[in-house]
Amino acid sequence: MKTQIITIVICTGLLLFGCNSNTTSSDPINEKVTLSVTMNHTFGPDNVDPEVSVHTNSSGNEIKFTKLHYIMTNFVLVDSEGNELKIDSSAAYINFAEGRLDFDLENIPVGDYSEIRFLLGVDSLTNHQNPNSFSATSPLNPIINNLYWGWMDGFIFCSVEGYHYKEGQMKGAFAYHIGLDENLMRIKISKNFKVQKGIPLILNFDLSAYFESPYVIDITENAPITHSDKAADFGLSSKLSENLLKAFSIKGD
Repeated sequence: MKTQIITIVICTGLLLFGCNSNTTSSDPINEKVTLSVTMNHTFGPDNVDPEVSVHTNSSGNEIKFTKLHYIMTNFVLVDSEGNELKIDSSAAYINFAEGRLDFDLENIPVGDYSEIRFLLGVDSLTNHQNPNSFSATSPLNPIINNLYWGWMDGFIFCSVEGYHYKEGQMKGAFAYHIGLDENLMRIKISKNFKVQKGIPLILNFDLSAYFESPYVIDITENAPITHSDKAADFGLSSKLSENLLKAFSIKGD
């Protein structure tokens, strides 16, 4: 009898252990992956080829881009249930002409998302931080990005340069350097997308936004160069920074 009781106890224990094991194994695993992000650049529906392609805006400016580089920071992802994932210390430096178009966001939970937000530029605290405090490999290191005004102690958030033509005849060069705290651009892209292992997220930067909406910019009627001094550029930098708010989108279905 004693042997039978021991046998029953052991079998019962094994059954309970099996049930617990099955319950644990059926729980969803919150897998996290590295999300690779690639930047694509267009002018309206057309792809941009730096120093090659020419694009015409609504003011009749025929534009050839030679330089485009910018800083993206403070990424936030919003999942399908409205939960925010703030990606601490996230930063990326993009240099279109040099082919620096990719960056990674680490430890992102796999799943469905409805929105991505980021700063085109850097927040005020970072903008006035000692530039020597950034690590040698940081996207915010001025040696890497060459987007720092030493004479103003602050970052250039977005820099675009090129030439403009009229009926094929060159009219001159332009250089738009957007910076200063008041011109910080808070980008929000609302569109459903999935985060999955090995699947990149492609963001599109539509360069026609510089010139179209809400402010129509005619290069020939504005200062060809701006360093974000409102008094010198008659508000051009403020208009450009507002135009860029709608320049970004998620590419694909």
